[in-house]
Amino acid sequence: MKRQFVALAAAAALTLAGTASLVASQASAADLNPSTVSHGRADHLPPFAGHAYLVTVETGAVYRNTFSADGKSVTGLTVKGPNVGRTFTAPDLSVQTGGRQYFISWIEPGDVTVSQVVDFDKHTVEFYVTSTDSTGTRSGALYHATIARVS
Repeated sequence: MKRQFVALAAAAALTLAGTASLVASQASAADLNPSTVSHGRADHLPPFAGHAYLVTVETGAVYRNTFSADGKSVTGLTVKGPNVGRTFTAPDLSVQTGGRQYFISWIEPGDVTVSQVVDFDKHTVEFYVTSTDSTGTRSGALYHATIARVS
């Protein structure tokens, strides 16, 4: 639980400061397994469950993220930008951080990680993406986006 709080604190720092350094070695395998983390009460679904959103990034890229009916997995589709047409489905981890604001994270095929803070009232997303390049170097970048519900 302490490690999850550290992850949430890092997400909050991303939102407030615009930059952060995340230390992957602080997380254990159990912390990264979405099945070990509660989405809240069993009768409470997150507001994104069963809905699709267009995520328009400040770089011009656009993604369609469709969440499962229980909110525990996401299917992503690249609509505009690099790798148009690329799709994946992955389990996600979500934690309510306030009001209608959620920290949502997942690992895509190819070891791309996405960690984001979504504010459903302001229709904004702050997210940090990490990936490994062809030389084996792992790097990350912070982005700002807007969201619009499409279904």
